[in-house]
Amino acid sequence: MYISKIAAQAIVEEIGEEIHEHVNMMDAEGVIIASTNSARIGQTHEGARRIITEGLPELYITGDMENETTRRGINLPLIVRGEIVGVVGITGEKERVVGYGKIVRRMTEIMVTDSIQKDKKRYDQRVRYRFIQEWIEKSAAGSYSRNFIDRGNQRGSDSTKAYRVRVLYFRDYQELSDTLEGQKLLEEMEATIRHETDRSRILYLRVPPRQICLLPKCSDAQMEKTAEKFIGMIDKKYGRSVTAGFDSASGSGMDIARGVAEAVRAASHALTWKENFYYYDDLNIELFINEISEATMTEYLEKLFGRDFGDKLGDHMNLIEHYFAYEGSVGKMAEALYMHKNTLQYKLKKLSAITGKDIRQPSNGAIYYMALAFYQKLYMERIHFHDTAE
Repeated sequence: MYISKIAAQAIVEEIGEEIHEHVNMMDAEGVIIASTNSARIGQTHEGARRIITEGLPELYITGDMENETTRRGINLPLIVRGEIVGVVGITGEKERVVGYGKIVRRMTEIMVTDSIQKDKKRYDQRVRYRFIQEWIEKSAAGSYSRNFIDRGNQRGSDSTKAYRVRVLYFRDYQELSDTLEGQKLLEEMEATIRHETDRSRILYLRVPPRQICLLPKCSDAQMEKTAEKFIGMIDKKYGRSVTAGFDSASGSGMDIARGVAEAVRAASHALTWKENFYYYDDLNIELFINEISEATMTEYLEKLFGRDFGDKLGDHMNLIEHYFAYEGSVGKMAEALYMHKNTLQYKLKKLSAITGKDIRQPSNGAIYYMALAFYQKLYMERIHFHDTAE
């Protein structure tokens, strides 16, 4: 069993603070891998080597046994699951340190055992992530080797079955990732989602800033139900928002790569338009809007509203958004905008005068819808990321 140097250093520092003595940890070869005296790290500890090779229950280094790499103090083997994984040593006079020996040894063994288990979980997680990434890449071909299928079955991933894809985004990801405290919160929220996916037997892959979830082939209603559970869980526990995108329900469920691409597009749309979730099947012009450059979108808006639209563009877009939301119903629009119908009619006529296009004519509807989509892409998404970061 392997003890990571980072974990070992954290352990000796914690114990050293408790007993106010220098503490060292040696690996199974007797090399000092962690110490409260950093100058000793990397040295071979002869006392530790004797404990390991001779199977000694403990060894006190007296003054006449000291040398450049071995100091006076008590040293004890660390035994985890019946195996010597290293040695812990406390530097100091015998009357001071011997009393700490058994307590420090037991504390260290407990902490090392916990560290090894966590390292194993992290290793298993990395292996699982690599497998799912490989699975996504191979899925476009539609067939897998027997070895690949067996590897998946060993990890609880049946690559011969059909799956749906859900992609999650944290709305405040950019803001949180800019600070250490925010990064810690992101890790906690990601761990919460990962634990819930494990409990629900949902395959999970973290690819910052998104989280990919593979669910056995199911209906849109089931996809929505599980997404709402995750959204509600993060909101209740952390007061943060999550948005989700779903792949097409009409897909075969075998081409995972395509499902991921679809779910990413749907989630990006939900993020921009501040929806809880969105279906790929409901995307229209959003399918290609990301292929259009910002310069072209800006040119389109300037051509329609004039180059000097200034701060009034937001007011125009609010009117256009309500027009499409209420299917052109002046009564419903006026009620939602808290204005008189005559005032609304005046604003619609003024909009037509500015653009030369009457939004109430069916032939002009697509022109305004594209303008609204470009505005949302250019400004709303930018506002979402930058305003929250301030």
